Amino acid sequence: MWLYDGGPDGVCLRVNDASPTDGGYVMVFILPSGDARLLATRFPAKYVTTWRTNSKRCGGEDLERVLISPLHPRYEKIKRLLATQLIPKDDSEATLREISVETITEEVTKLFSLPTSPAHAVLEKAENLE
Repeated sequence: MWLYDGGPDGVCLRVNDASPTDGGYVMVFILPSGDARLLATRFPAKYVTTWRTNSKRCGGEDLERVLISPLHPRYEKIKRLLATQLIPKDDSEATLREISVETITEEVTKLFSLPTSPAHAVLEKAENLE
């Protein structure tokens, strides 16, 4: 499923920036603590560099692993739907830290199978997947 799955140093060598007509990428940053951060961008290498610079400056966590999806015209919508689907429904469910990369991959795969338009059809189908 993933276009890139590896360390942060290889992103600039393996993934190009996207033009507005191509859409963009859904990215997942995995931190050393196990936390996952979801992102949507057309500039993956720039985003990785900015994260690492700000992390060093502020004493935050560096990146352990970076996952980048193939290009998609509705990349921002997919990221929002993914974030919504991964939020625990109540206090008894897993925290975001406990969500595995495999679970994230399954959800991304489902969302990438949705039609790219019209928007209301995408939302209805995504809601029916739950």
